[in-house]
Amino acid sequence: MNIEDLIKVGIGSAFLAKEKLEEFIEEAKKRGELTQQEAQNLIEELKKESEQKVEEIKKMIEDEVRKQLKELGVATKEDIENLSKKIEEIEKLLKNK
Repeated sequence: MNIEDLIKVGIGSAFLAKEKLEEFIEEAKKRGELTQQEAQNLIEELKKESEQKVEEIKKMIEDEVRKQLKELGVATKEDIENLSKKIEEIEKLLKNK
């Protein structure tokens, strides 16, 4: 399973759970256990929580990718930028001699 598959599974699970909870809320509303406002509030809360979970999943994946790249010794964009600056400084020093 690659990273893309993990993302799809995580996000898919979050949306599936959200859909099931929304169905449950709608059924409770039909049975009179929830008012329209209560149902709407719960659905809004679910949306916020789903968005938070998706962001958490993305952050975890990004962190893991960074960790794996570091372990592999792959240069980051920041590493390359720092090296470029050092090269420019050296070039300036050499031109001034």
